[in-house]
Formats: sequence, structure tokens, C-alpha cells
Amino acid sequence: MKSVTIMQAQHNLSKVLRELKPGETMGITRHKKVVAKVTMPALDEVISFPDFQKRSRKTWGDVWQGLSSDAILDESRGER
Repeated sequence: MKSVTIMQAQHNLSKVLRELKPGETMGITRHKKVVAKVTMPALDEVISFPDFQKRSRKTWGDVWQGLSSDAILDESRGER
């Protein structure tokens, strides 16, 4: 089993995940002891994500009436 340190995983997670092959497991270590394992799903496993667009249309209809995330952040920060 391949392994990486916590710091390597934090700073290079996308690279670490690209190195994994389907069904392969990689250990994440702290002080040379495995504290977590990351497993890439097998090719035949289907990963489904929620349909956020469908959910938002069901909730708010076709037209969004609220503020954009940029506007909300600007409003919450106030003038600096």
C-alpha cells in the first residue's frame, strides 16, 4: 500500500488522488503510523451526485430572486 504524510495530502491532494488507480488504497500517515486510508472506487462503481440545479428549480423556480454569493460577501463584510 502506498502512503503519504498528512502534510503531503493537505498540500497535494489532487496529485495524491491522481496517483491512485481504481480499487487501490493509499494510507495517510502521522508519525509513520497510518491514521486514515483513501480508496479509489472501482470502475464498475457508479458515483452519483445530487442534481443541485433540479433541486434549486424545485425550490425557487426558473428565476433566482436572491443575491449572488459575491453580493452576500460584500454585504457581510461592509466597507473596509
